[in-house]
Amino acid sequence: MMNSLTTKTKILIPMFILTVILIFIGGSVTYINYSKINSLQKLQEKIFFSSKIATLLHSLQRERGLSCGFVVNANNKYRKELLEQRSTTDIAIKDVKMNLHTIKCPIFKKNTDRILTKLAQLQIAREEIDKYNISYNGVIKFYSNINTALLDVLVNISKESHIPLLTQNILAYSNLLYLKEFMGIERARGVAIYSKHHIDRESLIQFSNIFILEKRSEEMFFKYASEEMKLFYKQSIQDKSFTHVSAMRENIFYKNIQNSSIDSKKWFDTITKSLNILDKVATFIEKKTIINIQKELSDLKTVFIILTSLTIISIVVFVMMLIAFFKLAREEQRLRIVMDKYIISSTTDLKGKIIDVSQAFCNISGYKKEELIGQPHNIVRHPDTPKEVFKDMWYRLQRGLAWRGKVKNRKKDGSFYWVYANVEPLFAAGGNIDSYISIRLDITESELLTLKVKEEEEKNRFQVEMMKEQSRLVQMGEMLSMIAHQWRQPLSAIAAAAGSLQIKAKMDKLEKETLIEIAEKITGFSLHLSSTIDDFRNFFKSNKMSTKTNFEVILQSVLSIIEGSMKENSITLQINIKDVEEFTSYENELKQVLLNLMKNAEDALVENEISEPKIEISIEKKSFTIKDNAGGIPKEIIDKIFDPYFSTKMKKDGTGLGLYMSKMIIEDHCNGYLKVINDVDGALFTITIGEKND
Repeated sequence: MMNSLTTKTKILIPMFILTVILIFIGGSVTYINYSKINSLQKLQEKIFFSSKIATLLHSLQRERGLSCGFVVNANNKYRKELLEQRSTTDIAIKDVKMNLHTIKCPIFKKNTDRILTKLAQLQIAREEIDKYNISYNGVIKFYSNINTALLDVLVNISKESHIPLLTQNILAYSNLLYLKEFMGIERARGVAIYSKHHIDRESLIQFSNIFILEKRSEEMFFKYASEEMKLFYKQSIQDKSFTHVSAMRENIFYKNIQNSSIDSKKWFDTITKSLNILDKVATFIEKKTIINIQKELSDLKTVFIILTSLTIISIVVFVMMLIAFFKLAREEQRLRIVMDKYIISSTTDLKGKIIDVSQAFCNISGYKKEELIGQPHNIVRHPDTPKEVFKDMWYRLQRGLAWRGKVKNRKKDGSFYWVYANVEPLFAAGGNIDSYISIRLDITESELLTLKVKEEEEKNRFQVEMMKEQSRLVQMGEMLSMIAHQWRQPLSAIAAAAGSLQIKAKMDKLEKETLIEIAEKITGFSLHLSSTIDDFRNFFKSNKMSTKTNFEVILQSVLSIIEGSMKENSITLQINIKDVEEFTSYENELKQVLLNLMKNAEDALVENEISEPKIEISIEKKSFTIKDNAGGIPKEIIDKIFDPYFSTKMKKDGTGLGLYMSKMIIEDHCNGYLKVINDVDGALFTITIGEKND
């Protein structure tokens, strides 16, 4: 039943995560799609507004031409038509002003101010025109400035589009209106030329430049216009008015004004017909652009509806999965009641305080639940269990790793029991460690049998150690402690695998496939242990011959052994290699000295509980220094630390032989010095090779 629930949970959790991702992606894409719809709707508003601008442009262009005719002729030939056109222009201005402030876009603010300023000056300019106080060049300049400001708005509208087709439509529309504007200026200048029946060099250059600008605008129009727009334009300019304008234009280019029977009014009316036709082309492009925008909007709205529907479906699925998840949680709760009775388990917070225990845990320990909850887990810790066991356990747990191993616990009545514990971190939703859970197996009987065998073996043992060998064994003991860190996991895995085989065999549930699988695991772990032995056995390999070496090589060998322990104790190791010089010495003995100094530094940092422990190592030629920040050696004992049997670790199984033997190796065997001083915040040991006889 529990396996079934676990399988369901394993399937449900990825689906749950996938659904959340789909909701997030769907929501994001829906929002992007909505933003595009909103942007297109605003663009559509701007295109509608551009039609108002085009109408005003058309009116201002005609008023400009009539004003030039009025000023140049200084009579009432154009007056009536001019006054009528001014009324038409005023209506167009009013329409633009009403719509000008409805377009909420910062990019139009500057152009809006320009347009309003120019339009405010229009009435003054008209009064000056009526009084003949302004030349026709001044008239052209004034109206052209207004029209340029209006055309700038259209150019900015093209920048609002992020769809290539629409951008091309708007650019084609803008260039056509520029073509129309330049043709309007041509109309105004032509009125002046035909009114005078004379053209000077400067007027001819101005007229020619305007015609060149017309052609450039037409080229730009063809560059961006669709084939349908190009065709409509070409068909439109087949009108005979364009032919007549071309002929009248040639009179100006060839200076046949005096011999021509054409007057300024005929020129004005003929080119005005052409401009009206271009205005129809602009209206056609405007309508096509609106149609394209509406098509894009329709497509986007369809996609928006689909995405919104998918997002809603994902949310519904998410809710259904939540319901299923809570249902599984209730089933697991029912199973926990069964597990509570038969499984020895406990849960602690990050500081090791018990927050939950099973009834089976209470039965074996002799405590009641209320006596255990809130207490540190070491309430059942037996003093016989080495500190290193718990040190290693916390090292792994705090890094999110599981720990497995044998532990001797103490009952409430003072007696003891043995368990094989499997302790694992539990993670919160955010991925941080929330608590720790331990599942235990009672192995008291098997351990008592093992201890009895060991006691019998101890009765037959004896040892006689010389000083040097005693020091060597102490260091090997420290080495084995380091090896244990690398062995504990595979050994625990082997023990677990063997235990699993034993349990399945007792229950007659041992299948061939299971046996092969567990055997392969045990083989793999055994190979790992064998490899580890090969890595460490050369460290104490006897070598009576001196060889060429250097401190960098020796240090790397020592680090391969002690670096794991350093990391476990969160000690920062800083290595500074300035210059490396080879020397001839006994490499393995130097390794033992370096290991001893580094281990002493580590022990001092751990014992003094330094908040930010650090060891600094420097190598310069044949000199090696090691410094810690553990506070240094007390002044009253610093001169005694190299004496035989002197130790600051007597209560911690210290022998006092480590530093004595290290000094003897360096000074008697390696022709060097080993010295110590107290630096700023810790002890500083220095080894110098090859200087004793220098």
